[in-house]
Amino acid sequence: MSREPIARLRAADFVEDWSPDDLRLQIDLRFRLDDLTHAQLVKPESLRAPNPAELCRIASGIYDARRKRDKILSDDLFGEPAWDMILALYCLPARGEKLSVTGLSYAANAPPSTGHRVQAALSKQGLIERKREKSDARRQIVQLTLKGRALLENYLSSLFHSNGCINGYLEAIGA
Repeated sequence: MSREPIARLRAADFVEDWSPDDLRLQIDLRFRLDDLTHAQLVKPESLRAPNPAELCRIASGIYDARRKRDKILSDDLFGEPAWDMILALYCLPARGEKLSVTGLSYAANAPPSTGHRVQAALSKQGLIERKREKSDARRQIVQLTLKGRALLENYLSSLFHSNGCINGYLEAIGA
């Protein structure tokens, strides 16, 4: 079989007696070969690490697009408060915003009870931490842990290197 991208496959490429599992395997193999071919063409030294401003732009674009979606479509149809919280904790402090426990729930468009439950789960996973604010010991500020920041930056970096797809998306939404 050739190493053509899946979009250019012809009916003649398929054997009539292939089972659905055989066909699925061939499609998976071809996608992976395309990925491998792309990886071989792109020299590792040409893949520069995105700078913090570029990563923040990607996170902010995703976060802002989700907030726009909530305004246009019914926000109770969609919901990933944990993802929204992680994005907010990454991009909003760069805009000069500190997020309290309650503020983070609002930033994720989640009711406070849901927000507290999700924050507890994120904290248990070691992705976020709460710290007392120096100027007001009654108030807790939430921030990403080093682990949470590293995981998100790894994900955002993979988007950065995905053939400019994310940049086209950000331009389309005006971010």
